[in-house]
Amino acid sequence: MLTAHNISKSYANHRIFSNLSFVIGNREKIALIGQNGVGKSTLLKILAGCEESDSGSITRGTSLVGYLPQEINISFQETVAHYLKRVTGISVIEEEMALLEGSLTDPSLLEHYGDLQSEYSRLNGYAFDHRIRIFLKGFNLDECAPDRLLTALSGGEKSKIALIGILLCVPDILLLDEPTNNIDLPAIIWLEMYLKSINASCLIVSHDRLFLDAIATKVIEIEWYERTLCEYKGSYSDYCANKEKRMRREQELYAIQQKELQRMKESAINAQDWAQQGSRQTTSDNDKYIRGAQRDRSSGLARRAKTIQKHIEKTDVVKITRERPQLIIPFAPRNDEAKHEIHLDNVAVSYPKGFHLSHLTIHIPYGSRVGIIGKNGSGKSTILKVIAGELQPSSGTLSIGPSLIIGNMMQAHENMPRSKTVMEFFEGCGVVDRQQAFSTLSKFHISADDAISKRILTLSPGERARVLLALYSVLEVNVLLLDEPTNHLDMEAVEALEHALITYTGIIIFVSHDRSFLEHIHPTFLYMLSDGRLTLIDDYESYVHSVTVEAQRLLSLLPAQ
Repeated sequence: MLTAHNISKSYANHRIFSNLSFVIGNREKIALIGQNGVGKSTLLKILAGCEESDSGSITRGTSLVGYLPQEINISFQETVAHYLKRVTGISVIEEEMALLEGSLTDPSLLEHYGDLQSEYSRLNGYAFDHRIRIFLKGFNLDECAPDRLLTALSGGEKSKIALIGILLCVPDILLLDEPTNNIDLPAIIWLEMYLKSINASCLIVSHDRLFLDAIATKVIEIEWYERTLCEYKGSYSDYCANKEKRMRREQELYAIQQKELQRMKESAINAQDWAQQGSRQTTSDNDKYIRGAQRDRSSGLARRAKTIQKHIEKTDVVKITRERPQLIIPFAPRNDEAKHEIHLDNVAVSYPKGFHLSHLTIHIPYGSRVGIIGKNGSGKSTILKVIAGELQPSSGTLSIGPSLIIGNMMQAHENMPRSKTVMEFFEGCGVVDRQQAFSTLSKFHISADDAISKRILTLSPGERARVLLALYSVLEVNVLLLDEPTNHLDMEAVEALEHALITYTGIIIFVSHDRSFLEHIHPTFLYMLSDGRLTLIDDYESYVHSVTVEAQRLLSLLPAQ
C-alpha cells in the first residue's frame, strides 16, 4: 500500500499540482489520467522517490516499488540476460550465495545465507532463466536470444527489455508511465493480461484506452484548472460515462439554483419597492392608526428584503468543473485535381549491419488509409523513411506524385532540431506567415509566447507531437506519415487527432498498435510486416484473437504470483 498526503509541486513559481491525496490499495489497478501538462509524469517520479515534492508526505511502508519512466535509454555493453539479472539483483545474490556456501558453519553467515535464499526465492531465481524466455516470447521478442547484446536492439526492443526488468523484480507496487509506447500489439496484449493476473498494485499513465479499460478498477484524474484530484470507481469507460453524468448534473443543478436565486432577487427588489412606496404614502392627522399600520408594513417588507438578500449572499453557488476549450485539430489538405498516388515497386532496403527489406510493392491511391503493423524492429519505420525520402531504396522504384506534400511525424520526433524555438522550427520548414502560425499553434494549446521563447529541447514529448501536428496543419500537407502518432498524446489530443483524420481527404500511411486508433481510422489497407515482407491482413479481429490466445498460453507457463 502507498499513501500520498497533500502532495504539491511547482517549477519556477509555476504550479504543477496542489494538495494531492490518495491511496494505492493492495492489488488495486489505477489509471492516472489528465491533459498533458498537469504533472502525471512528475507525480510518478515523486511517488517513485526520483524527485522531491514541495510539500506533503508519502508513505510506502515495506512495499517494493517498480517504476517505468516515459522515456527509456539503455545502451549497456551487456547481454539481455546479464542486464535482467543485474537490474533485478539476481546476479549479486548468486555471487554472494556462492561465496558463502563454504562458510555455512558460522551461524551469522548461515542467517545471512538464509536471507539471500529468501530473496532469491521471492524473485523466482531458481526458474529465472525460464521466466526470461517466457517474458521474451510474451513481449514478442522471439528472435531476441538472452545472449544478444543490448546495443544490437532497436529502440522498441530496448523499451521492452527495460519493462521486463522491472516486472521480473516482482514489485509490490508498479508505477508505469506510458508502458504501451513503442511496443507492438502482441506485447501490449501480453502486458495487459500479465498485469491483470498479478497481485501487485498498479498506477498507470497511458493513452491506450482499451488497455486501461481492461486493467483499471479505479481512475484518478488530475483536473486542468484546479490541479486537484477527482476519483472515479470502475473502468476507464465507467469513468467517461460517470464524468459526463457528473458534468451534466452540475450544469442542471447550477441552472436550477440560478433560477431560484433570480426569483429571490426579484422578490427582494419587490419587497424593497413596496416598503419604500408605503413609507412615502401620506394620510390626514386623524388617520394615525392607518399611518402606524403603514409604517409597520413598510418596516416588515424592508426586513423581509434584507433577510432574502442575506440568504442570497450566504448561498453556496453550485460549482461547475471548468475544462479547457475542446481541442480541434484543423487538418485541411491542399487538394489538387490530379489526385496523385504513391507507388513502391519491388523496393528493397538494406542496412550495413544486415537488416534487409525486400519485394515491397504497394499501390497507394489518393485518399487511402494504409496501416502497417508488425513486431518492433521489423522495419515499419524504415518503410515510412523510404516514402519520406530519408532513405534511398537499394533496388526497385519509388514513385510519388508531384502534387503530394508529405508531413512526416516520426516515432520519436527525431527530426526536430532541439536547439531551436518552436517559431524558428516553423520558419525553417517554410512557414512565412507568423500570424497564421501563432493562430494555429494556439488551437493546439501552445501560446505565442511559448512559440517564441521555448526551445524544442524543453518541450515534453506530448508538446512536441502537438507542434508537429500544428506544422502539418499550416503546411496543408496532403500525405501524412504517422509513426505511432498516439504516443505521448493525452486522451483529448488522441481523440481530436482521430476526429481530424476521419474527415482527412489526403493519403494517410501510419504505423500504430493502438487498437482504439485502428478501429476509429478504418484503414483501407492493413499490412503485417514480418521477415522483411508485407502481407495484407484480411481479418484484423481474427489476428487479435490469435494473439490473445497465444498470450494466454504463455501466461499459463508462469508460476502464480
